[in-house]
Amino acid sequence: MAVLLMMYLPTLIHAQSNSVSLDEAVELFRQNSLDRMLIAYDQEIKQGNAQNYKAYPNPEIRIFHESLNAGSPEYDETTIQISQPLELLGQPFLRNKSATALSNAAQLEFEYREQILISQLKSLYASYWYLSERLTVVKQALQSVQQARESALARKEEGLYSTTQLQRFNIEYGKYLKMHDEIQVELTQAKNQLMRFLSSEDDGSGDLQFTENFEVVPLAEIEESLVEYALQHRTDVQQAEQMMVATDLQFTVEQRERFPDLNLDFGYKTQSDGSEGFVIGGSVRLPIFNQNKGNIIKARAQAKSRVTELELKRTRIRNEIASAYQKATSLQKQWENVQGFSGNTTLLETAQISYQEGEYSLLELLDATEAYVTGQTLFYQTISEYNQALFMLDVASGGKLFSNQ
Repeated sequence: MAVLLMMYLPTLIHAQSNSVSLDEAVELFRQNSLDRMLIAYDQEIKQGNAQNYKAYPNPEIRIFHESLNAGSPEYDETTIQISQPLELLGQPFLRNKSATALSNAAQLEFEYREQILISQLKSLYASYWYLSERLTVVKQALQSVQQARESALARKEEGLYSTTQLQRFNIEYGKYLKMHDEIQVELTQAKNQLMRFLSSEDDGSGDLQFTENFEVVPLAEIEESLVEYALQHRTDVQQAEQMMVATDLQFTVEQRERFPDLNLDFGYKTQSDGSEGFVIGGSVRLPIFNQNKGNIIKARAQAKSRVTELELKRTRIRNEIASAYQKATSLQKQWENVQGFSGNTTLLETAQISYQEGEYSLLELLDATEAYVTGQTLFYQTISEYNQALFMLDVASGGKLFSNQ
């Protein structure tokens, strides 16, 4: 017994480790998803651009050497000089604050896009669960029709069934077989889409089993509380606010760029006659031809557009929550009408027994089978669509329903 346990234990552990709940799927997504990697790289690019924006100009070192030998005596002169641009109106401080806001905005944008991807992952998981349950239901119907079909073949040989009645069984069997194959294809496609979210490469994780069991948990939040929470906590709103701060500061910088900056030069000079000493100088660019008007106009427009975008976003949030909330509550009402279909396998079993005992006709058996498939399909479909609506509502509300998980 101990030897058998040691032989099968690794297999059991492997089987258990391949069972993935919804929360585990989200964690796998965070570890492996290529889509998440792309938005993370985009975040780094934007934060790198922000870092460049606040970078202070590097000093410039210049070396001059003069050698004059047309006359006598020969004369040499060497100057080593360092030049540094100085912005005297606070532009470096403003750029630094703007860059901080841009970096924060990039982080917040990443978090929001990640939330959308996680919502898509959860919706795919719910769709996969629905297709799995529906496939089970159709298999049961297919098995029921197959058993009745085999019984009809035997009765036909006894002269109790006509060819027409047998043909009806063949048609129903073909219908459910076609339905079974179509669902199997959809299930495979859904699993492939899930694996794209969960795996960064072909690492042998294709045999994962998705074991989450969904149910309908009544929505306890009211619409207005979701709107208030979203306006305060949605990361895309916070990102828009940070971008508004950044562009306002950039506009101020461009306004101050109208005034000339000072270039300070400091150096040391030696001459062949033994003279030596320090050299101090400076230069200023006169704003005669270029007064930075183009950049000021562009920066002003960008700042105003960010304000407008923020207002539009707040309006869209109300519309998004209203639409998602209405869909969720509508599906919750549908659930109240279809929850009686749960576990209604007795309908199919009773029809099979009644048909075998001669209490049900052929049409009654087929009608009962179709009613079972329709009822169970509607039952699982409503659960799946309701949970998908909650996932959408969670993103729209800024993570109010599931605490950003």
